[in-house]
Amino acid sequence: MAEMTSRERILEAIEHREPDRVPVDFGNRCWTIVNAPPYGYKALCEYLDILDYPEPRIVYLMNIVVNVDERILRKFNADIRNLGSGGLGVESLPDGTLRDLDNHGIIYKPAGPYFSVPDTLAPLRNAISEEDIEEYTFWSDYRNPVYFEGKEEEARNLHQNTDYAISTWVPNIFHRYAFIRGFNNFMMDMRINVSFFRALANKILEGSKTFVKEFLGRVGNYVDIVCIGDDMGTQSQPFMSVEDFRKNVKPYWAELNREIKKYTEAKILLHCCGSIYPLINDIIEVGFDVLNPIQPLAYQMEPERLKRDFGDRISFLGGIDIQRLLPFGTPEEIREGVRRVIGILAPGGGYILAPSHNIEPDTPPENIVAMYEAVQEFGNYPIRGS
Repeated sequence: MAEMTSRERILEAIEHREPDRVPVDFGNRCWTIVNAPPYGYKALCEYLDILDYPEPRIVYLMNIVVNVDERILRKFNADIRNLGSGGLGVESLPDGTLRDLDNHGIIYKPAGPYFSVPDTLAPLRNAISEEDIEEYTFWSDYRNPVYFEGKEEEARNLHQNTDYAISTWVPNIFHRYAFIRGFNNFMMDMRINVSFFRALANKILEGSKTFVKEFLGRVGNYVDIVCIGDDMGTQSQPFMSVEDFRKNVKPYWAELNREIKKYTEAKILLHCCGSIYPLINDIIEVGFDVLNPIQPLAYQMEPERLKRDFGDRISFLGGIDIQRLLPFGTPEEIREGVRRVIGILAPGGGYILAPSHNIEPDTPPENIVAMYEAVQEFGNYPIRGS
């Protein structure tokens, strides 16, 4: 088979056709690398003898690097480049916490190399009425040109002058609800405070739709994948019953996806961590084309099960275990693990290889390199079985 461009390879795979090789990604939000010792981004750069890398630009909460050096992306044959939006950033508060001005004033508290979002600091934790929602002063205004100024030109340049697939992210709904209101309140509101739940969820949805209109209205013709990150699973089960999900989450995702499709023909990716097997049929029904991160050690999320039950209706991005394999495996064990996952998920297309979430600081850089060397070894079509 003739060699494809990265864009062709990604889109061919998402359409459930076999490209020339398994497409891969690295460095994108939610499948990049944490900027913290003992290893992390610095150790990876040094291992690859890249010593003049730009100062890492991080996304708060997970402390992840979003400007991974281009030399690393090329070495790993990453097929996707991400187009970020502009923003106002965070402000430091007197107590050492941070307020995120681009995410409705969410409060971050330092927690080792990461940041936590404790319920005790949720800005609307004590709200009781719809008036409290409207009077809240930190709603982000996504009509502000800071979010989209210059982005149309940047997107056009990436589309016209590179052959990479271009991704971008739009604001989620229920992560924000939980962070603004508190996770416990999020779970309880939908059951015992229904009118408040609807009012707050609608307020957040309207903000996300405004972002979609203003941002995708400018760059939608140039992007190939639109990503939304809205977790719904623990290691062992979804956050809620299927019935509660269908009543309280699914309609909002459906409406946000309908809004996205007004402004772009891009594929839509859902980043949704944990054990979410019972929700996947509904995820497909509301229009998601790609599911990430495919956390293989979570209950019922084994690659064999997902490929068998959903592989003809949704594509997968991720799947290489970051909980045990990458941090604690040997390079040879990682090589074999990658070979196995490719053998399961890649036949017939529908698979983009990436780590099953951000690579954590306890992962030796040689293990990261082993993962991407393995896909170069085993990822050419036709794929040998697992």
